[in-house]
Amino acid sequence: MDTVLAESKIEKPNKAQVGCGGACLGSEMKEAAKRVENGLNDSKEAVSAKLEDGRIAAERLLKHGRYAVEDGIEETAHQIKRHPLSSLAIAFAAGAALGFLVQHLGNNSQKIHPSH
Repeated sequence: MDTVLAESKIEKPNKAQVGCGGACLGSEMKEAAKRVENGLNDSKEAVSAKLEDGRIAAERLLKHGRYAVEDGIEETAHQIKRHPLSSLAIAFAAGAALGFLVQHLGNNSQKIHPSH
């Protein structure tokens, strides 16, 4: 990118270019257009490379997350097999707490929006 900026700077004309008139101007415009085109192509390639890097990183993160979830499920199954009564007690307590919360939230919503 720095090379494109350096190339796009306007240079002072030398003595041979001073007397050339419109022919030199057209040539300079074509060169400037080519530099701009090259700069855009370089930028496009850089953006594409960064997007590809991001896609690869996202896939890697997804794969690691999936492995972590699978490990958690396996560890949970192992703990349930090692301590079945404790697991049953924890499941009962969690279900009772969830039932209490659902009932409590249901009663509060009826107080806020009473039926006609």
